Amino acid sequence: MLVWKDILQPVSIQLPKESTLKEALDLLEASSLDRLLVGDQIQDIVGYIDRFSLLEQIHRSGNLSEQVEYRKDMVKVPVDSPIVFFHNISVVLGIDKSGNIEGYTSASDARDHLSRYKLEQMNHIFNSSGIGMITTDSHFEITFMNETAEQILGLPKSVLQYRNYKTLLTIEKDLEEVLSGKQLLSVESSINFKRTSGNFSPLYENGKIIGIVHIFSHRERLGEAVNELEFVRNISDDLQAIYSSENEQIVVVNHAGKIVRIAGTFLQEFWQVNLPEQLIEADVYQLEKSGVFYPNIADLCMTQKKKLSMIQESKSGRMVWSVATPVFHGDKLEKVVILSRDITGIHVLRSDLELPPAKSKENEHEMDELLTKQVNHKKLVYRSQIMKSLVEDIKHIAKVDSTVLLMGESGVGKEVFAQAVHEFSLRKDEPFIRVNCGALPESLIESELFGYEKGAFTGADQKGKPGMFEMANKGSIFLDEITELPYNMQVKLLRVLQEKEIMRVGGTRTIPVDVRVIVATNQDMKELVKDQRFREDLYYRLYVIPIEIPPLRKRVPDIIPLAIHFLKQFNRLYGLEKNVSREALHMLEGYSWPGNVRELQNVIERLVVKTREDSIGTQDVLPNLFKEEPLSRENKTVVLDIMPLKEAVEEVENQLIALALKKYGTAARVAKILGVSPATVSRRMQRRLQ
Repeated sequence: MLVWKDILQPVSIQLPKESTLKEALDLLEASSLDRLLVGDQIQDIVGYIDRFSLLEQIHRSGNLSEQVEYRKDMVKVPVDSPIVFFHNISVVLGIDKSGNIEGYTSASDARDHLSRYKLEQMNHIFNSSGIGMITTDSHFEITFMNETAEQILGLPKSVLQYRNYKTLLTIEKDLEEVLSGKQLLSVESSINFKRTSGNFSPLYENGKIIGIVHIFSHRERLGEAVNELEFVRNISDDLQAIYSSENEQIVVVNHAGKIVRIAGTFLQEFWQVNLPEQLIEADVYQLEKSGVFYPNIADLCMTQKKKLSMIQESKSGRMVWSVATPVFHGDKLEKVVILSRDITGIHVLRSDLELPPAKSKENEHEMDELLTKQVNHKKLVYRSQIMKSLVEDIKHIAKVDSTVLLMGESGVGKEVFAQAVHEFSLRKDEPFIRVNCGALPESLIESELFGYEKGAFTGADQKGKPGMFEMANKGSIFLDEITELPYNMQVKLLRVLQEKEIMRVGGTRTIPVDVRVIVATNQDMKELVKDQRFREDLYYRLYVIPIEIPPLRKRVPDIIPLAIHFLKQFNRLYGLEKNVSREALHMLEGYSWPGNVRELQNVIERLVVKTREDSIGTQDVLPNLFKEEPLSRENKTVVLDIMPLKEAVEEVENQLIALALKKYGTAARVAKILGVSPATVSRRMQRRLQ
C-alpha cells in the first residue's frame, strides 16, 4: 500500500509572503521547479504559486513590481496515511506526528505516482502468476509487454515493441474482430515457435477502442495446470462420493457463524430449500432465530470449543443426528465442521447423542408419529430411496381393491407391508386378518379359512364358527406363505377370489364376502407352477399387482434406522436404557444380513439382553454377528449363503471399499491399501450409490 511519505518531495526553496511578481519569476527560473511554496518559514507555509498562475498574474497586471498572489487550495495529511484525493485540492503537505511539515506534492503528481504504482503491482501480479500480457494500438503495433511475455516468447521487449503484432502471430482468428468490440477466448496462437493459449480483448480509453490486449499462458504450462486442476477435481468428486455414499451431509461454518460450504447428501427436507447454494453465507444464528432448526450445534461447539453430537430438529419436523467438530488455527477457532445424517422417526438414546432428557421425553411421541407409520403395532421404518419409492407405490395401489402379491426373501417384513396396504386403503377402519398358511394343519385349513356349520365334524363347536374370510368382511385378509396351501385347497381359494363368496364346511348355502386379498411368498411361484406344485390358474389370479420387497442388504441406508428402532423397542420392553455407539452402528451397516430384518431384530434383542454395559460397542456386535470371536487374518471372509459367484465377488468388493473408506477416509488411501487405482474406487462408489 502506497502512503504519502513515499511520494513527497522535500521543501528546499520557499517564496516569502511579501515577494513581488518579478522575485517569484526569478526564483522559479533559477530553481527549475513547477511551483513554489509560499511562507517565511517551512512550518509557516500559507500557500503556493505555480508557473501557470504566475504568468496569468503577469499578463493581467503588466507590472512585475506588484506583490504576488498565491493560491491556498492545500491540505495537510499525516505522512503515514494512505494516499487519498480531496475535492478542489491541488497541493498536499505531509506532516509528521508532531505536526511538522516533512514535504509536499501536487495532486496531479500523486495521481501519476499512484498510477505507476498500480501498474507495477499489476505487472508484478501478472509476472508472478506466469501470465503474459501484450497491448497494441489500433494498427496492431506493440505498445507494451510484461516480463512474463518476454520469457514465454523468448524475445526481449526491445525487439518486439512497436512491431506489428498481427504479422508476427500465427493465429486462425481475425484480430480485426477484436477492434470491432469482439472478445476472443481460449485462442491458441504461436510466435517464435512458442505456442500460447489466451484471450484477445479490446483495449478501451474513454469508451473508445484504441487497440487490443492479449493475455496468455505458455501452452505446455497451461496443460500442466489443467492436469493439476483435474487432479483436484477428482479429489473433490471422491470426497463428495464418500459423503454421499454415507448418506451424510457436511456443513462448514466459519468463526462468524456463516455457512461457507455444503457437501455430501443435501438434506433438503431439513433445510426446506431447493439447493444447497441457497444456504451459502447464511447466518446460523439467524436460521436458529427464524426457527429453521434447533438447537444451534455450531454455536454450542464454538462456545464449548470441543466436539459435540446431538439431535437437531427442523421446523418441518425432520430430525438429524449431527456431529460438530471445531477446527483451530493455532489457538484461534477458525471454523466448525458439522456432519449430519437424517434420522427422522428414529429414537436415538440421549446418552449417546447428548440430547437433554426433558427434550427427549417431550419429543418422543412426536418423533414416533413423524418417523414411522403406526400400523397395528407394526411400523414401517425406512430411509432408503428404494423403500421411499416402494411406499409411494403402495399408497397408490392401496386405493383400489386389486389382489396384491408380496414377494421377497424370508424376514424382509412382508407382513408389515401387508398391514401398510390395509392402512393406506379405504378399508383401514375395518378388520385386518392375518393367516399363516404354512402353520395351519392340513385337516383344519378349510374350516379355518371358510368356517363350519354346527355338527360339521366331530369336535366342532355346536354353534358353528365363522372362518377367516367372514371375519375379514369389509376389511383385508393377508395370506402369508400362500405357496404352502395344499393343492386341493388352492381351487377353493380360486373360487373365493372369482365369485367373492364362501361356503362353510358342512354348509349348503354360499355367503358373500367383501374382502381385499393380500398374499405373500418367499418362493419362486413360476417354478412351483412349472413343477405342478401350485395351480397355474390361481397363480395368474394372484399375480395382479406383484410387489418385490428388496432384501436388507440392498437397502443399506435402512439398517441404522431399523437398528435404533428395535433398540428403542426392546429398551421399553425390558425397562432398560441401553445405547449403541456410532462405530457399532456402522458395523451393523456393513453386515450382509442374510436373515434380513428379522435377523437384525433378533441380533438387537440379543445385544440388549446380553450386553452388561449400558453402551453397546463394536466388541459386542462382532461376535453376535459371526457367532464367534473376531476372525483371524487367515480366515477373514465369511460366507453365510449361496449366491452367484459374480454377485459374491461384487459384494465383497463393495464391503471392502466401504470398510476402507470408513477407516482411511480418502479414495487415494483406499486405492493404495486395496492395491487398485483411484479411478476403480471412484467407479465402485458411484455404482454403490446408484
